[in-house]
Amino acid sequence: MIKIKNFIIFLLLIILILLLPAAAAAEKDILVLHSYHQGLEWTDQISEGIRSVFPYQNEVKIYYEYLDTKRNFSQEYYDKLISLYREKARIIDFDAIIVSDNAAFDFIIEYGEELYPEAPVIFCGVNNLNKNFLEDQQDICGLVEKAEHRANLDLILKLHPALNKLIIINDRTLTGKNIKAELELILTEYEDRLNYEIWDSFTIPELQNRLLKMDQNNVIYLLVLNRDQNGNFISYNQGIEKIREVSQNPIYGTWDFYLGKGIVGGKLISAQEQGRQAALMAEDIISGENDFSGQIVDDISSKYYFDYNQLQKYKISQAELPADREIINRPQPFWERNYQFLYWGLIFLSLVIVVLLFVFYSKHQERQRIEKLNRELEEKVEERTKELRKMLITDDLTGLLSRRRILDLLEVELEKCRRYKRELSLLMLDLDFFKDINDSYGHQFGDQVLEKIGTILQRNTRKLDLVGRYGGEEFLVILPETDLKKAALVAEKLRQKIKNAEVTGRDFKLTASFGAVQFEKESSQQLIKRADDLLYKAKAEGRDRVES
Repeated sequence: MIKIKNFIIFLLLIILILLLPAAAAAEKDILVLHSYHQGLEWTDQISEGIRSVFPYQNEVKIYYEYLDTKRNFSQEYYDKLISLYREKARIIDFDAIIVSDNAAFDFIIEYGEELYPEAPVIFCGVNNLNKNFLEDQQDICGLVEKAEHRANLDLILKLHPALNKLIIINDRTLTGKNIKAELELILTEYEDRLNYEIWDSFTIPELQNRLLKMDQNNVIYLLVLNRDQNGNFISYNQGIEKIREVSQNPIYGTWDFYLGKGIVGGKLISAQEQGRQAALMAEDIISGENDFSGQIVDDISSKYYFDYNQLQKYKISQAELPADREIINRPQPFWERNYQFLYWGLIFLSLVIVVLLFVFYSKHQERQRIEKLNRELEEKVEERTKELRKMLITDDLTGLLSRRRILDLLEVELEKCRRYKRELSLLMLDLDFFKDINDSYGHQFGDQVLEKIGTILQRNTRKLDLVGRYGGEEFLVILPETDLKKAALVAEKLRQKIKNAEVTGRDFKLTASFGAVQFEKESSQQLIKRADDLLYKAKAEGRDRVES
C-alpha cells in the first residue's frame, strides 16, 4: 500500500515538473511606451484600445511608461530620460514593445537596440513616416497614422460654399510639425479653390485676439493644439475651450477627442482603434501565430462623425453629409418616446409589411448594385489619387525625388541633426557641358543622359541616403550620419562612376562637377548655397572634380 502511495506521489511530481515550464512560458511581458503623459485624452484612449485586447490577466502583463514630451521637451530632459530608462531596462526582458506617437517612435529607433535588443516593436499613431526609413528594421512593424485631410477639406468646401478663408490651427510640437508636413503636400491640390492660413505660432491670448477678428464666413480646421510659442502645455479640452470662448465660426477636426466639445465633425481618427490594432499585432507576435516583421500599414479606421448640436447651430443639412457617418447628441427619436403605441401599431401593420416585402427586396437588390458601382468608382478614384501623389514627390524623367520633395526631406533631416546632434553632409552636382550635349545630339538624347545619371546615383548611394533632381542637370544627394571627409569620398566615387559611364551611340565622355558640404547648424538655404558655391568653384577650376 505504501509503495502504491509513493508511486502516485512520484507521478504527480513528474507531471508538475512538466507543467511548470509551460506555465512559465505562457507568461508574457509587454511594455507600452507612450510619447505623452497619463491623463491626456489621446494617450488614455490608446491605452483603452490596448486593454480591450489584453484585459487584466496573469498570462500577459502590461507595463506603461510615459515620455511626457508634450510638457517636457528640452535636450536636458531627454538626456535624463535616457539615463532613467537605461536603469529600468535592466529589470525586465520584455517580449514586445508597443510605442505610440512620433516621440516614442523616435526614442525606440535611437535607443531600442541598446535598451531592448530582443523585443519586437509595434508602433501606432506615427505621422509623416517615410516607410523606406524602416526597410532594414525587420523587428519593427505597425500602423502609420493617416489624417484624412483631403476628405475633410472636400467636406468643408461642400458644406460651406460661401467659405472665405480656412484657418488651420496647429502647434509646433513634433507631432504638429509632422502633421503640417503631411497637410502642406495635400494643400497644393487646392491652390485654385481654397484660400487658407496656417496659424502655428501664438500664445493663447494672441490666438483669441486673432479669432475675434475673423470674418463670419471663415471656417476653422483644428489640428494639434498642445503647446503655445512660449512652450506652455495646453490640454485638448483647454485648447478647444479657449477657441470656443471667442469664436462663433464652425470648427472641424481630424481626431475624435474633439468630438462633442465644439467641433462640427469630420473624418476622425480614433486613438482607441489604433491602440486596439497595435495590440492585436502584438498578440499575434507573442503567441507565434503571425510574424509581422517589417510590415508597415496605413491606418484606415477613420470614420465620419458629426455633432447634432453643431449641425443645428450652423444650419447644416444632414442630407449634405456623407452617407457612412455617425451623429452624436441626436435627440431621442419619437419611437423611443412612444414605444407602447408603436408596438401595437406595428402588430397591426405587419400584414401590410408582408405584402410590401417583395417590393422592398427588389429595391434592396437595386441599391446593392448601385453601392457596388460606387465602390468600384471610389477604388478607381483612390488609385488615381495615389498616382497623382506619386507625381508630386517623384521626378518623372529620372525617377529620383522631385525638387519640392528633396527640399522637404532636407528640412526633416536637418531637424533631426539639430535635435539629436547628428552629422549630415550634402552633395550638389552638375553635369559638365550639358548644354553642348543638348545642342549637339538633341534634347531627347539629353533626357536619356539624365536618366542614366539618375540610375548611377541610385545604385551608388545607401538606402538611407536621399537623392533628388534639383533642377535641369543639377542634383542633390543628402547623406545622413556622414561627415565631410566621407562625403567627399562618396562624391569622388560618383564622379568616377559618371566619368566611366558608357553612353550608347555617342563618342564623348560624360563628366560632372561636385560641391560637398557638412551641416553646420545653418538653414537649409545656407547649406545649399555653400554647396552651390563649391560646385561653381569646381567648374571654375576646370570641371570634373570635387570641391569640399
